Parts: sequence; C-alpha cells; structure tokens
Amino acid sequence: MDFEAIVGVEVWDAVIDMISFNADDAASALRACQGRVGHFVHCSTVMTYGPPFAGINLPETAPLQGTSGYGLGKIAADDLLLAAHAHDGFPVTIFKPSYTHGPGINLHRQVGGDGSWIDRLRKGKAILSAGDGLNFFQFLSSRDAGIAFTDILGKSACFGEIYNIVHPRARTWDEWHCAAAEALGVDIEIVHVSQEMLIAMAPERFSGLRGNFGHTQIFSHEKLAGVLPDFSPQVPVVESVAENIAWMDTHNLVPDSDADDLEDQIIAAVRNLPRLR
Repeated sequence: MDFEAIVGVEVWDAVIDMISFNADDAASALRACQGRVGHFVHCSTVMTYGPPFAGINLPETAPLQGTSGYGLGKIAADDLLLAAHAHDGFPVTIFKPSYTHGPGINLHRQVGGDGSWIDRLRKGKAILSAGDGLNFFQFLSSRDAGIAFTDILGKSACFGEIYNIVHPRARTWDEWHCAAAEALGVDIEIVHVSQEMLIAMAPERFSGLRGNFGHTQIFSHEKLAGVLPDFSPQVPVVESVAENIAWMDTHNLVPDSDADDLEDQIIAAVRNLPRLR
C-alpha cells in the first residue's frame, strides 16, 4: 500500500508518528500530513543525545551527540519536522522516550540478546550483568507512555517543542533484573563482569553495550511535567514487566536457554579465575 496515497486523502485531528526513523520517512509523513493534520506528534529517541552523553539529567537542550544509525536517523527526522514548523507552521511536537517496555516488544536486559534470559531465570541459572550493575536507566511502561502521547494532543503551545518522555525515577540495571525475577516469582543470581571483558570474550554478542545499555542514561522530565503536570507513571514496574513477559510467552519469544551455553561458559570462567593473593 502507498502510505502517502492513503494518509494524504484524509484530514486528521491528530497523528502520532511511530514509523519515521530517518529524514526520508519524515519527509514522506510530512507530504502526507502537511495541511491535513491538527497536531502531529513524532516519536524520536533519547539516543539522539548520545552516546557519548554530555552528562546526566539531560534536558532537551543537550547537545545531539548520538552516533548510532538509529540516533542519527532520528536526528535527521527531527530536524526536518522542526524545519517544517519553523518555515510553514507544521504543528509538530517531538517526544523522546528512553527505555519503553510492554506488550509488542522483547523485554531487554543490560547485556542484550534475545528473550532466553527469561528462561535462564525460570531455570535458576545465573545471569550476567555488565560492570557493577549500578548503571542507571529510566524504564517506562508503554501504558504510562501512551497516556502522555494522548494527553499532549491538541496543546498548541507544544507545537515546535521537544519533550523527553521518561520515568522520573531512574533504576539500576540490577534493580531491573531483580524486577524480572520478582515478576516470575523466582530468586536471582547475578554475576558481574566488566563491560570490556565481556566484549573481549564475545564481541559479536556484547559489543552493543558500548552503543547503548553500557552507559548510565538519565534524562530530565521537568519540561514535560510543565505542560502535563498530572502525568505521573502509575504502573508498578513488576506489574509492567510481568505483562511484557506474558506477551513474550504468548508469542513464543522466550527461547530455550540450554540451546546456547556461551553465558554459562563465561560465568564458569569468571568463577574459576585464580586468586592472586
């Protein structure tokens, strides 16, 4: 189907754009919606800020230092849409989520990979964590995020503006892993290994840590709170994680962890390191 031909013949009160990942995508959305939409909300990402990140508690004015293909693509999409607002008054608002989870996507852990880590927890196996497990992230339920996306609609004061949409409480990755174990009703054993050692042992598996989850990422939510003062995430983290896992189970996205023993090999090697003193 031709996206522009279908969307471009209607007049829309509002459009929430979750599918523009680069300038070409955004240009297509703009051609389809220019003059036909009351409010256009584009979903960008905090990956536009980095890594490398300029600091913590970053506001929307932070430098755009993203280097990943995903981050660079979103920067280009954002720029095009904001230029359309500046030149022609296109009624765009840009939201930048951090880690949003819920039905429809795999539940991730810090070291990446597929959903087999859920199977590891169920089987009582230890799981890896990069570094000391104390890097911070902001984990937001998609149910809570959806409320903000809808509550912003129609607010003309938000046209041409960018807002971080993040959970105001940052959690460590170890807290996140423990929330998954609690959702499953199991105990958890976490084995900490430095990020660089993990990458040296299996670069094909762990190199992605440098590009995302291996960094503390905390972003300010104050600007969004200023326009949506009643927005406050309500879904308990264990509840939202349980919903996410249930969706993965329904869609057969929790592979058998016994089929790949790399994690077991690394854990065994770390446990068997000789004591030097």
